[in-house]
This record gives sequence, structure tokens and C-alpha cells, in this order.
Amino acid sequence: MKNCKLYIVTFVITALWDVVLRIMVENYDKLPKLVKLDFMKYLIPYFQKHTLLAAALIAGFIGATTQYIIVNIQSFPKNLMETQTILQFLVLSFIISALYGFIMKFSKLYPHLEETYYKDLGTVRSMYHDGISGLIVQITIFSLMMVNKNII
Repeated sequence: MKNCKLYIVTFVITALWDVVLRIMVENYDKLPKLVKLDFMKYLIPYFQKHTLLAAALIAGFIGATTQYIIVNIQSFPKNLMETQTILQFLVLSFIISALYGFIMKFSKLYPHLEETYYKDLGTVRSMYHDGISGLIVQITIFSLMMVNKNII
């Protein structure tokens, strides 16, 4: 239970990033070319199958359960000055986040994600984007820790 706060923060941050991503996807044609990434197009049918809240809750759950796996392999770094520990944690986060897609696929709990986004994006690209997603969440948590050390 010592990581309960971390899982809650991870859930909320992942869900909020999902909302941001959805807004970007729904306004894809209006985005500047700099942030118009092609993988976003593959999310259009997925977001059409879920309400804003449903998609955010799914993302939050995935983020929190992924974090659970990560911190059971390596403790979450509390000291932001330990650069090597943070880098190791980020590499692990990328790998576990990338591999978590297989858990999602084989569990059959996320059929809409599988039949839209993952099918269209392909295995390697979806692993890469899932890994980057995990990094974005962890870096957001580290950034919040810089502002408020008691967030975790």
C-alpha cells in the first residue's frame, strides 16, 4: 500500500493526458504541422467508440496497472538528483509500457483499442507509441515532484 498515492497520481495523469490527446485528435485538421503526428489519425475510430470519460478511465486504469508492474521491478525514484536512477527507471518504464500492449491484446479487455488503433498502427509502431506514452506520464510525475515533493 505504500505506493497507493503513486498509483492514484499515475491514474489521474494518464487519464488527463488521454483527454488532451483526444482533444488533439478531434481537432487534428486544425493542429499546427509541428504537432500533427500521423498516429493520431488511428485514434479517431477508437475515440468515436468511447465517451470522453470512458476513454480517460480506460487510459487511467492502464497507466496505474502499468505503474504497478514497473515499481515492482524498480522502486520509484524519490530523489530527482539521482540522474542514473531516474534514467534507469525511465528506460524500464519505456520497456514495460511498450510490452503492456501485449497484455492488453491477449486479455481481450480492450476490443475497441485492438480493432482500431492497434490493428491499424501495427505491432512495432504501437509498442513504440505505448513506450513513449509511459515516458510522458513518468516525466509529468517527475515535473510535478519538482513543484511539490509531497505529490508522491
